[in-house]
Amino acid sequence: MEGCLRVTSEAAEKASRWFWIKTGTGQDLLRPGRIALGKDLVDWRKPLAWQVGHLGEKYDAWVHQPVDRPIRLFESDFFEANTKTAWYMVPAVWMPLVIYLSWYCYSLLAQGSTRLFITSDYSILIHKYSFPFIFLVGVFMWSFVEYCIHRFLFHMRPPAHNYYLITLHFLLHGQHHKSPFDGSRLVFPPGIASIVIGAFYLILKQLLPEGLGLSLFVGGLCGYVIYDMIHYYLHYGSPRKGSYLYGLKAYHVKHHFEHQRAGFGITTTFWDYPFNTVIPKQTF
Repeated sequence: MEGCLRVTSEAAEKASRWFWIKTGTGQDLLRPGRIALGKDLVDWRKPLAWQVGHLGEKYDAWVHQPVDRPIRLFESDFFEANTKTAWYMVPAVWMPLVIYLSWYCYSLLAQGSTRLFITSDYSILIHKYSFPFIFLVGVFMWSFVEYCIHRFLFHMRPPAHNYYLITLHFLLHGQHHKSPFDGSRLVFPPGIASIVIGAFYLILKQLLPEGLGLSLFVGGLCGYVIYDMIHYYLHYGSPRKGSYLYGLKAYHVKHHFEHQRAGFGITTTFWDYPFNTVIPKQTF
């Protein structure tokens, strides 16, 4: 099957160790070589969304055999188009909201009426100058949410007998591991992302005073935008060797091709340490 790569230990080592090549203008991502798999388990001439659920116990091994080819998910051009998003749509949609809500939160806190009640008799005034700190706490909180979503939702192991959970897993994240070089599916479509973002907004709104909860939310929203941009860059960018992003890129490549059950941090590896999912260090 054209464009397929069998993930043997040799292929994984090559993909992990040699993902940079020198060009006349700088450095580019080295895509793994193509190794014929023979007859595949799916019909690549047809949309995959409704096929993968029938793979059953073979799904987990199949989805972690990456291919360097585009994936067609749906027969409908409308639904197919809505699964693809250009990277610049993420900041174009969400950063204006981040900027507006940041101004709104600061103005709200400046009124001096936002208080966090510890008990019914004791409360703490949330000062306007605390907004940058609360914002950064929101960004940090997002890094934990990012880790949890990636590990426990995106990398869940759907039961082999459950057609619908296998299909859901493939649509959420399995297709990304199957075709990691598909640049049109590296960031979340705003419509789908808005459901998750809206849910977190409602949770914070119920738990905390408006000024505090909204300040945490906007920091988390900014953290999400950073996450999507970094994830895209880790697949297509060329960071300078020895830089923070270079290390993240090497780490993420190993997650895709060698350690699919570890290395769930994207913007940071911080949460992999307390949860014991760190990928062993390797020199690149």
